[in-house]
This record gives sequence, C-alpha cells and structure tokens, in this order.
Amino acid sequence: MPEVNAKANLAEIQDFYYKLWTRRDFREDMLSRNLQINKSGVNLYASLIEIGRLDLMASVYPCISALLGRKFKDLVLAYYETMPADHYNLNRSASRFAAYIEQYEPTLISRHPFIMELAHFEWIELEVMEAESPNLISLGSVGKAGRGRKKVSQIRQDTLETEAQDFVSMSPRLADVVVFHRYQYPVMTISKTLLDGEKLPRRVKKETTNMAIYRDNKSHQCRFLELGEMAFEALQMVKAQPGITYGELLKAVCQSSSDSPEETVEAFLELLEELKACNLIVN
Repeated sequence: MPEVNAKANLAEIQDFYYKLWTRRDFREDMLSRNLQINKSGVNLYASLIEIGRLDLMASVYPCISALLGRKFKDLVLAYYETMPADHYNLNRSASRFAAYIEQYEPTLISRHPFIMELAHFEWIELEVMEAESPNLISLGSVGKAGRGRKKVSQIRQDTLETEAQDFVSMSPRLADVVVFHRYQYPVMTISKTLLDGEKLPRRVKKETTNMAIYRDNKSHQCRFLELGEMAFEALQMVKAQPGITYGELLKAVCQSSSDSPEETVEAFLELLEELKACNLIVN
C-alpha cells in the first residue's frame, strides 16, 4: 500500500484513502508516481463522490448553482476540501458553505457582494425542514384565539369589553420552527430571478429585507414571508419573550410607532389576521 507502511494503523489507512478519493491535488500527486495503484478504480470512486457532493449542493443551493454555472463545481469541490464533512447526516455537510465563501472566496464576494446572504437564505430552508419541533401545545386548549378575531359589528355591545379583555390577555404562539433574519440584499427577488432562469442586473443594489422562514404546522412545508418593520419587530418579541400577551405586544408596538395609536392598533389587528392566515401565528 503506497505511503502506508505495514505498521500503519487503521486511522492512517482511512486518512490515506480519504485524501486519495476526495483531494484532487493529493490524488494527482499519488497517481503521477510509479506506484501500484489502480488508477481507473481510484478515478471512478473519486468521480462518484464528486457527483454525490455536486448533486447535494445543487439541491441545497440551486440559486448559487444558477448564478455561477460551470464555476459552481470548482467552488463546491474546493469547499469540501477545505471544510470536510463532520456530521453523519450528509445534508449537514452543506451547512458551512456561507462561512467558507466569507473566509476563502474574496474574489467571488467582490463580484457578487450578495452571495453570502444568498447562501444563508438557501441553507435556512433545509435547516427549517430538518429542525426538531419543540413540545407542541395542544391546539384544543387555545380557546377563543383559535377561532380568530371577530369583527366589532358581529359582537354585541354588552360583550365587547369581555372580548377585548380576553384578547389582550392571550399570548400569541408562532409556528413551531421559525427563523427571523434581516438581510442587506433583496434575497427573495434574487432567488426568484435566478430560479426563473433570468439574468440579474449588472449591479444588485442593497435593499434591507426582513424575512421569516418557517415550517407551516399544517402543510409541513417550508414557507418564506417578507415582513414589514412592524411585523418583524413584533414577531421577534414574540420569539424572544415566550408568554408575552397581545396586550403587551400591542403596547410595545404603539410606543415604537410614529403613527397615531388608533392607526397603529388598526394596522396591528390587520397584521395579526394576515399572519394567522399564512400559519405563522397559530393562535
């Protein structure tokens, strides 16, 4: 066995073959020597590993694959050589792609300044889909919140005060798996453009984009929702402060809003209906 003597332990043998099959420079060096190596077998096995890695990364990062075209292959192989898989779940091997680009690909970043955020945006979908759900609260115990807010015209005047008190004392609950992130670039627009097979503008301008990426409790699909500033801040409070009531949330929103309290309350209630309709708030 080349480069491995008779006293080599199992770890050294494994390391040799790992590098032979996954490191292009090491493989080329070994195959260039006059060693007893089955070159066709080594190249075949190495190509199968490459194909598997490329297929995985293209499925996780289709937008970056579309953006880079043929250059995507070299980027993926360089990534795996620099940051080898360290988890039994093969999908997790793709998790450090954005970090790799940030640390080792300055030229790529100068050409596509948004690429790190795009990589983060694409990875989050898999992160959300594979995340373990927390302990679920029975939907049968949410009471009136589960039926949605009634219009004032439908509520008799003598029960209005009671309904209002019930509402402000309830606590909103988010979808079981949700990530909030503020991007500097319009990642949703960039993603859609690339997936539609269209070209991006020569220069993509910065545009702050607040995103909620979450797993729908009903369909179990990953959903992407672009949020306005009020919605983003309010939902972050809900996630950071479990048990916060609608009343406390509404008070905080009114204090931070430049609009009148009446306008803010109306906008907040409309927002709640929209968030419930898309299953981001589940009660």
